[in-house]
Amino acid sequence: MKFVISMMVLLSSVTGVLAQEAGTRRDELADIVVTASRRPETVQRAALSIQALSNEALVRANFTNPEDLTGVAPGVTIGTLGDAPQVFIRGIGNFLGSSYSDAAVPFNLDGVVISNPWAARGIFYDLQRIEVLKGPQGTLYGRNATGGAINVITAKPELGKFGGFAEMLAGNYSMWQGTAALNLPMGDTVAIRASGRITDREGYLSDGSLDDKTKAGRLQMLWQPSDDFSMLLQGNYVHIGGVGSGGALLYPKPRNGQMIGASDPIVRAIIAAQPIFGPLLPVPTSDGYLKADIKSIASEFNWNLGFATLTVLPSFRDGELKNRSYSGGFYVENNVHDQQTSLEIRLGRVSDAFKWTLGGYFFDEHVSNADGKGVQTVKQGINAQNDPDFSLKTRSYAAFAQGTYGVSERIRMTAGLRYTYERKTLRGLLNSYAFPTGPQSCAPGYVFDPATIEVPLFCRLDIPLGGELTYNNVSFKAGMEFDVAPQSMAYANVSTGFKSGSFFDAPPPNSYKPEKLTAFEVGIKNRFLDNRLQLNFEAFYWIYKDLQEAHVGPSSNPNFFAFLTENAGRAKTYGVDINIVARPTPRDEWSLKVENNETKFTKFEYSWLSAVFGPPVVGCNVGPPVGGAQTVDCSGKPLPRAPKWSGTVGYSHTFELGSRGSIRAGIDAQFASKAYLSIDFLSGGSHLDYAIGNFNVEWKSQSEHWSVVGFVNNFTNETVADQAFRSPFISGANPLAGPEGLIFGSLRPPRTYGGRVRYNF
Repeated sequence: MKFVISMMVLLSSVTGVLAQEAGTRRDELADIVVTASRRPETVQRAALSIQALSNEALVRANFTNPEDLTGVAPGVTIGTLGDAPQVFIRGIGNFLGSSYSDAAVPFNLDGVVISNPWAARGIFYDLQRIEVLKGPQGTLYGRNATGGAINVITAKPELGKFGGFAEMLAGNYSMWQGTAALNLPMGDTVAIRASGRITDREGYLSDGSLDDKTKAGRLQMLWQPSDDFSMLLQGNYVHIGGVGSGGALLYPKPRNGQMIGASDPIVRAIIAAQPIFGPLLPVPTSDGYLKADIKSIASEFNWNLGFATLTVLPSFRDGELKNRSYSGGFYVENNVHDQQTSLEIRLGRVSDAFKWTLGGYFFDEHVSNADGKGVQTVKQGINAQNDPDFSLKTRSYAAFAQGTYGVSERIRMTAGLRYTYERKTLRGLLNSYAFPTGPQSCAPGYVFDPATIEVPLFCRLDIPLGGELTYNNVSFKAGMEFDVAPQSMAYANVSTGFKSGSFFDAPPPNSYKPEKLTAFEVGIKNRFLDNRLQLNFEAFYWIYKDLQEAHVGPSSNPNFFAFLTENAGRAKTYGVDINIVARPTPRDEWSLKVENNETKFTKFEYSWLSAVFGPPVVGCNVGPPVGGAQTVDCSGKPLPRAPKWSGTVGYSHTFELGSRGSIRAGIDAQFASKAYLSIDFLSGGSHLDYAIGNFNVEWKSQSEHWSVVGFVNNFTNETVADQAFRSPFISGANPLAGPEGLIFGSLRPPRTYGGRVRYNF
């Protein structure tokens, strides 16, 4: 209630200022056109929960990686495990720990889904906008969009226009970044756009990890022989090198805000001091690396047939991820080859009375070993695992339809339906290594193997991988829109989505069911005072069923433990989202975006292998040992990575200098209340209340050809975690650790500063 009263007071004061200024000069807030509903419309006319970020805002925020979205989109948290972004929206997401996993919030590049989140790195340059959709997108986006979707829209070739830009950025941590784009007309019907980016930055962590060594290029060609037909071809290439993301020490908490990497001597000392297991555990070293190469080609055909427009989107992506990290305190190496093919065909029409879309979708993906090496190798000292032969194939088909019908001049109704059939096929071999039980003797089922991947684990268990899973799902959406006033629209929706089930790396049975989400939302979007004040409000209530959670636990083989995924229970999340933007004068702009999110696991239980790791160290209720395992009951706990309050606030002022151009000074902050970052629910694996402030000053020439920017991000140098993982091998008995053992995670960037020069031509 106090928060609502404060918002009313703020709105009243801003409205008063605007009323005083209304007669002096009109300066409207900009509209951003989005295509989230598969048709062009402004954000203010889109009857769904969406935040759109313009190219200008992305450039100003130095947007480079997926994790940067955490700083600009309330309710969105993106951490990192290994080198895969972990995207959560309002607490809905998943812990991507292996090649089996699917993201609950996918990235889409120009309408094409990127199945593996690590393949979304290196694409955030020369953009038109980014759309953040909150809530299940099951009707139009399909599988694995339970938490939402992130649409990345690139700048497109323009007919008859020669132009582009060149930009250079330099900053601390030896940061150098060059970005450029060229739009080249080729006659009246063809245009080409070439763009690229090179980034070179040292790591933020003490062991050199969390660096950025990226090279990316994009080539697009537009052919438009008539107003009724166009063809766009696009090719992308990304190479990422360096050390990689690594893991940061969260607990025991480093002193003086140090950003300690997993290979730091401090961490090595803690691991070595572990009673009993210490001498056996692998010590993180400085041999971590990242090498990722992603190539993709896609096209978009649009053909006006008169009664409707036909859109065809074929695509192919080939990616290889090779990395070694100690982000969880032990050795993990990945050699993943991912090939994905998709085809979407849509037929749609937009009219005042009826807007509709009808389509079909095909998706095919094959994940396998890269260069004949194990798709994932894990060395944990007392156990080691390797997948020398791995093949996971996913085939998905869908048919969908959605329409919006105007039942009156001010009221519109929306209905959508999607049917999905999916098949997953697994084959391969998993090797597990353990200690001998005697001289060249092993437990039943194991064979003695002197060529072990980790001495002295000479006993190898061969586990054939195989199986097939099929899923059928129907998702729906129903909604209503009502024009309260010419620039005020209210809406209400109910929608569903599902995230595919899959396998995990363990002896059969080693699969889990899909998870499902049903979302209810009501909202109102308003513009007042000649488009100079925007006030949007949304209330939401989500019900989450059969949620998939990943953790270390027992398998069907008593001699084998695994990083498994299981359907652990149910949850709910509800709250409000408020978005206020005001331009009281032509030179001033204020913004405030706040989200309140109340979350709760209504049922959440999983098994802990206490016979191997000892009693669970968690902030939940723990049952008695049964067969070497204990039940952990976290029912009633909030969802991880879902702060109760989060948001952004910003202010900018522009100084007009006449023929000398203009100067824009801006300050903004991103804030959030305390949140747990893992299902352990430990204080060491959480972030406290925080606010991260940023400041920038930009000069533009009168012609706007030249611009120079100086910036300081996180100027108070706050240390904020957005991901956590507790090492299962370090207990509270360790003299150098604390009662919660050893916790690693990913951190937001520390204080960074620098400058950027840009020339537009």
